[in-house]
Amino acid sequence: MSNNNEMLLIPKIELGIVIDHIPAGQGPKILDIIFQYEEMKDVPVTLGLNYTSKKLGKKDLIKLQMDYLAPEIIQHISIMVPGVTVKAVKDYKVHSKVVVHPPKEIKNLLECKNPNCITNSEAHIGTLFTAIDDSAKQVKCYYCERIFALDELDVVIP
Repeated sequence: MSNNNEMLLIPKIELGIVIDHIPAGQGPKILDIIFQYEEMKDVPVTLGLNYTSKKLGKKDLIKLQMDYLAPEIIQHISIMVPGVTVKAVKDYKVHSKVVVHPPKEIKNLLECKNPNCITNSEAHIGTLFTAIDDSAKQVKCYYCERIFALDELDVVIP
């Protein structure tokens, strides 16, 4: 379609959060993360799959009708699907936006794969991983000092 004939496939929202630039097929993965949090259970959600994107070719899109998305949820999203854009919308306009990336330290959100790590034998000790490079594709366990690719670790949902 040309720019003059473009049709809005997902309606605009007056107030909410838009998670955009999600690689195609990853939208349901993000919804799984979001709905693990009790406070998100009753939030109205719009999910769009496989939209055309200049940046990605194809993308998914999520709209949440709420005015605030908790930092721990954004951090979970950044670990599972880095590079997505989170936008705050007010009065139908983008008020703020940020591209999310995994943080330098990830506390109590990942499970260490080393069976001998103290975090797997002592329930009261939470996990702590630090990124070993700027892209945070590899992380190091603070306790056992093993290095893992971020995508090989399981995310712990509270």
